[in-house]
Amino acid sequence: MAAAEAGPAATGTPTLVSPPSQARSPIAAAPSLTSLPAEVAAAGPSELPHPESGEAADPLIQEAMDKASPRDLPPADEALLLRQGRAAWLAETARYARMRIQAVTARRDTTADSGGPGRAVVRLVWAGADPAGTFLDGRPGTVHFTQNGDGSWKQTL
Repeated sequence: MAAAEAGPAATGTPTLVSPPSQARSPIAAAPSLTSLPAEVAAAGPSELPHPESGEAADPLIQEAMDKASPRDLPPADEALLLRQGRAAWLAETARYARMRIQAVTARRDTTADSGGPGRAVVRLVWAGADPAGTFLDGRPGTVHFTQNGDGSWKQTL
């Protein structure tokens, strides 16, 4: 992993390598629908729990993410990518306290610049306290993967 620090951007298109100290980081502001992945925010406020709802809200966030984008990967690939995406995100956010992944999906990467088949994106919503002690939930994150010729998946930046 290229970056020593990790944190999501608040643009709706979070990245794995945006340091929390950047002005775009949601650490300085309360989480909102705009800090969640765009497809989750599109679910609307009535379907999403109030920020700071705690672990009880995590299944609702997962449900909103599942509704926002249909499954489009073979089940074995999806399961593998979910495991690899979680592990990568946990490693990148190791300096955060009380960190937990609230919800996660793995889907084909259909962004214009990603190419075509053989690319996937794991989208996460997570909660944690940054090194300064500010705890926020509803933080977005993404991890991108490319499928190798042997069918395995490699994380890309």
